[in-house]
Amino acid sequence: VRSVRTVASNLRQAVGSWGFLLSLAGAALIPLLSSVQGILAGFRSAELLSPGYHSDLVMGALSSEAMALTLPILCALPYTASFIDDVKSGFIKEYLPRTTVPRYIAGKAVGCAVSGGLALALGILAAYGFAALMFLPMEAYPKAGETVPNYFGNLIETALMFFASGAFWSLTGMTFAALTNSKYMAYASPFVLFYLLIILYERYFDKIFVLYPREWLNPSSRWVFGRIGVAVLLIEFSLLMALAFAYAAKRRLERI
Repeated sequence: VRSVRTVASNLRQAVGSWGFLLSLAGAALIPLLSSVQGILAGFRSAELLSPGYHSDLVMGALSSEAMALTLPILCALPYTASFIDDVKSGFIKEYLPRTTVPRYIAGKAVGCAVSGGLALALGILAAYGFAALMFLPMEAYPKAGETVPNYFGNLIETALMFFASGAFWSLTGMTFAALTNSKYMAYASPFVLFYLLIILYERYFDKIFVLYPREWLNPSSRWVFGRIGVAVLLIEFSLLMALAFAYAAKRRLERI
């Protein structure tokens, strides 16, 4: 019961932070700002738009350069620096006597992962909802016998994939911050690792597509299970990163 309370307390603190709201707003605005030309073209069109125009607009923007540039930063904003803040402020010395080290570490890891992933997922859902409100009434009905894509299913799969991505990158920042005792690394390390993996893939290891971050934004046909496959892989990476954080945090707390 105490473990659940600790996790719930961290989640409330993370989701109620200004960093979370800023991250959510960024995740909603960036796809829309990346689609300005498409939005203007939709409003200028004298004819009905093609079916699914709103979905194509947002889904295309999620794999844009702007999204790739900002994603590892956005998911680090809510709670990635919380552990190192506790250590440097001295709060940890007052808090630890009321709980256990494993419980404290678990609460931080869960709060970080969920808030980072949730900010991205909710932001994408908000952007999609806004695009649907704007363009769905302007879209033509599908022709008789025409196969209609499962827009809602694709949206949920995409939101899950970005949730897993946000969880992984936010845990990456928290882990490197614990290892280096640097708040700067909490925000910088996800961005640096993101682009390091891109460079390694594009220049040296173009066969290892599962480690290519751009594939995590817009999976190619090489993924057997598509977006769900990406989400499962990133959840596994998140669990490994959480274990790495637990080790780094425990070592850091032993030095206090």
